[in-house]
Amino acid sequence: MNVNFDDIRSFDDKEYAEVVKKLLNEPAFVKAVQYFFPDITKEKLETELSSYSTIAEIQGNFFFKVISKIKELSMKDLSFSGLDSLTDNTTQLYISNHRDIVLDSALINYGLNLKQLKTSEIAIGSNLLGTPWVKDLVRLNRSFIVKRNIPKQEMLEASIQLSNYIQHVLKVKKQSIWIAQREGRAKDGNDKTNPGLLKMFVLSSKENLIDFFLGLNITPVSISYEYDPCDVLKIPELIAKFKGETYVKKEGEDNLHMVTGINGQKGNVKVVFGEKLNQKIEQLKGINNRNELLKNIAQMIDEEVYKNYHLWPTNYIAYDILNNVEEFSEKYTTKEKDDFLEYIDERLKKYNLLSVAESKIRFLEMYANPVKNQITVLTA
Repeated sequence: MNVNFDDIRSFDDKEYAEVVKKLLNEPAFVKAVQYFFPDITKEKLETELSSYSTIAEIQGNFFFKVISKIKELSMKDLSFSGLDSLTDNTTQLYISNHRDIVLDSALINYGLNLKQLKTSEIAIGSNLLGTPWVKDLVRLNRSFIVKRNIPKQEMLEASIQLSNYIQHVLKVKKQSIWIAQREGRAKDGNDKTNPGLLKMFVLSSKENLIDFFLGLNITPVSISYEYDPCDVLKIPELIAKFKGETYVKKEGEDNLHMVTGINGQKGNVKVVFGEKLNQKIEQLKGINNRNELLKNIAQMIDEEVYKNYHLWPTNYIAYDILNNVEEFSEKYTTKEKDDFLEYIDERLKKYNLLSVAESKIRFLEMYANPVKNQITVLTA
């Protein structure tokens, strides 16, 4: 592939020392680390980071400790399932639902680290990387850049570059990849794979599409948070969307969501690695229409995400209230229902949203949609 990846690729081991040196000269980076580890001085941090020489070492030690601290401070429990079926012998293309800007991919790699498996490279939008040291940090953590907000005439070239880079990582670097099932988070809780994502993948295809997708080893992952720290922050955009209006982000909104998502209380969190889709994709060999094939694969990803999404009492309560039923009343207690209703009221009051009644509906939909989607799959 004669494609240059320098402006989007993750850093490699040869660049490690230079990038760390730059980061240590950024007071904001040192301050960010000290937020999680107040006792660490700049000198101690420099000693620790200088003791590593590879990306794998800093991921398996430093970044692992940071996620462990986030877990300790903001989660009641974090659990994983499906990891036992994974090995380092095969690279995977992990495609997951998208709830949290930073933590979705971080938790997947944390789980892989727990099982001493190779971590995945992470797709991250360029719109989140306005600060140079943050861009350096995420590329040091095996992130590669998906170009956003670029002129239309550059979009095809950027998509071809990205598609080829994904193939390069999977086939040449022999590293797995994580990418969200769609651009941006599913703020309404309605996880849906964008077929356009699959169209981007095939831009680098030189073979039969079925064989191409089999070579990707697509493995859907379901990530569920009992409480979404950004739930109430998403309401204004959801209301605008419901009214058919264009929502314009405020300055610094993405940063607010990133910080809130990391620091906010999440309750229980579960990450489920689903089954690789290869056997199901094999069954699509009779489909000759490309768009139909991509639509079917997108649906397969969705079904696996829905099926494995761990539903919490908050999800069942929201579904029952929204639909004025008691269909899932055995899934939660009266106290849990009262506590969740109080949680909603406190969140809406705290942020002083104008339309409380409408905001509450959007809030409930956010938590109820995963139940609705799982019902659809299990009753099909």
